[in-house]
Amino acid sequence: MPLVVPILLLLTGLQPSGPAPLPGEAVVRAAYAKTAGKWFHAAQWVQRTTMQGEQRVETWYVTLQPPGFMRVDVAPGVTGRAIIYRNDSSYNYGKGALRTAGPEVQPLFVLLHDLHSAKPEKTIAMLKTYGFDLSKTHEQKFEGATVVVVGALAGDSSSNQFWLDKQKMVLVRLIERNGANPQLPLDARISNYSKAGAGWLEQTVKMYLGGQLTTVQEYTGVVVDPKMEATLFDPRPYRLPNWVKGAKDIFGGVPNMALPGGH
Repeated sequence: MPLVVPILLLLTGLQPSGPAPLPGEAVVRAAYAKTAGKWFHAAQWVQRTTMQGEQRVETWYVTLQPPGFMRVDVAPGVTGRAIIYRNDSSYNYGKGALRTAGPEVQPLFVLLHDLHSAKPEKTIAMLKTYGFDLSKTHEQKFEGATVVVVGALAGDSSSNQFWLDKQKMVLVRLIERNGANPQLPLDARISNYSKAGAGWLEQTVKMYLGGQLTTVQEYTGVVVDPKMEATLFDPRPYRLPNWVKGAKDIFGGVPNMALPGGH
């Protein structure tokens, strides 16, 4: 069966009238309803980003404003390296100049926070567009907790799928096919959640490609719902945000390289 009885019971009363939605659609609606749309509005933190294979550590200053907005400024600030996500587009900067811009959606970002702050219909449409089969769901154990898996049946570890902690309904794992190299699928594992207003904020994200750990992201100095500059997510012209205070390279110390897709 694509959907086990406990999930059906969990979702009772959360679906709109009319034809029954796909099981995965019902899970998306349940995750949104868990906090009744009262997710936090913004967060900022300083991130230690470790690239395992390259033995490189970078300091990232991250601002998140769900749904749809995220900015990363990479230390040291004098390099002018940044990436801005605005809904379905991204803007990459190097040396303070816009290098690349175009359509881009990161399912990881959407499932971490837009899932809880954007209208479910928008999230459902995105998931369908990016290859998540919302007709397939199941429950299983993951790191000692029960999770709801959307996008795959039990035993399927290759299809695009996301795993939600059943109690909190937050993302703990994302598996995506890698279009560039099918032999190296993405496996993101999210942990160390802490309370953030009416919602939750992850503190650690580990990225695996083809089973090998490649990147570890660790959050420090988290501030929830800070006062933010109105132009923080404007794609141009580039300007270092006030809150990063010069973007000191706290964790780095080796020459920084470009963000993916940027220079």
